[in-house]
Formats: sequence, C-alpha cells, structure tokens
Amino acid sequence: MKPVTLLLITALAAASMAQPMHAQQVSIREQLIARGAPAEFADQVAAVVAAAEAEALPTEPLVSKALEGWAKRGRVPPERVLAVLSQTQASLRLGREVTLGAGFDPPPGAVVAAAAGALGRGISREQVLDIMTAAPEPAGAATGLTVAAALAAQGLDRPAAVKAVRDAFRAGRSPDEVLEFPSAVTGLRAHGESLADVARRILEGGGLPMPSQQGMGPQAGRPPGVPGSQPGQGSAKKKGQSNKP
Repeated sequence: MKPVTLLLITALAAASMAQPMHAQQVSIREQLIARGAPAEFADQVAAVVAAAEAEALPTEPLVSKALEGWAKRGRVPPERVLAVLSQTQASLRLGREVTLGAGFDPPPGAVVAAAAGALGRGISREQVLDIMTAAPEPAGAATGLTVAAALAAQGLDRPAAVKAVRDAFRAGRSPDEVLEFPSAVTGLRAHGESLADVARRILEGGGLPMPSQQGMGPQAGRPPGVPGSQPGQGSAKKKGQSNKP
C-alpha cells in the first residue's frame, strides 16, 4: 500500500472517530447557549462531554445533567453543575469497569449508564454483577439494573431489590416483565403491604406479582428513561457467547 494511501486511510479513520465527538460538543454547547448559558460555561460542559466520549463512556447522562442543572440555575450555581458532571463521569467510569468485568465486550453504553445509576443508588458492585450475569442479554441487563435502582428509590431494601430482578431473570421472566416490578411494589403498597412486607416476600422466595394480577394497568409505575427492554436489542455480547441462534 502506498504511503499516501495509508495516510489518507488513517486520516479518514481519525476523522470518522472525531466527528461524533465534535457533533456532541457543538450540540450541547448550542443547547446551553440557546438556553442563555454563558459561553464559558457551555465550553466547560462541552469539554467534559468530549473527554467522556474519548474514554468511550456514554455521554447522554452528562448531557441530561448539564441541561437539568442549567435549568435550575437560580438554585444551582454553574460550579455545582460542573462538579456533578465530574462525579457522574467518575460513576460512568466505574460502571464501565463493572460492565467489562461482567464479560460484556464491548461494554454497551446503556448498560454502563444503568450500572452507574444502580451503583449511585447504593447497590453494590457484586449485586450489579449478579444482575448482569443473570440477564438474558445486554438490553435486559440495562433494564434490570434500572429497575433495581428504581426499586431502591422506592425504599425497598437493596438485597430485596436485587434478588427480585436476579431471580426473575433466572426463572426466565422477560425484561418487559421485570420492567413492571415498580408497578408491582406500588400495587402491593396500595393493598396494605409495607416495604418491609414486600422485602420479606421477595427474600423468602415469593417474588413480585405482575400489576395485571393486582388490577393495575401495565406501565403504571415503570421507571422513566429505561433503556430498550425488548429482547435482542443489545448489540454487544458476553465473552464466549455465540451470535448463532
């Protein structure tokens, strides 16, 4: 191969990698400036997003937090928003590390973000790995982690939240069924069970009923922003896992 051709291929490859980063920088910068943010703050946020993308971290959580933080500028100073972005980036790094440890190669962004969110809710690294390894595929892992975090946010004990999701996957329940667990907890609470009762039910192997069994419609208590939960949506695979049916 001629040296010039090799240089062109190298340059094109570099450009193809740099373009998404540049687009993301422009996008978040323009969004912030359009909302009245000073250029200096918008540039600082764009730099954080670009650094995360350079580390192969998902950037959507950072973009969302930046926009949310600026929307609260009357109560949250820009310095605090930047500090939160730094903390979020660190959480995403840990989420990526755990995702790699679970054998997902390459680590899907949705799973990394969900792992970071679960860790942020006090779910331990080992518990995150339990859910990941029990999930049928990457999209299911992202859903399971998001649901476990949502259950913890509802006040359910972390061990019970993790066991509910993990055992459901091991029993062959689909990610869409697991997605209804926050609704199931809401339904049980409406029928007079305390969170301690719900946790005891789970820890004793009772599991969670579907909302339809409680007279509730589906999606009544689904956690917002859950990654795709339909089986087969994940493009990554666990190490040693075949793509063949």
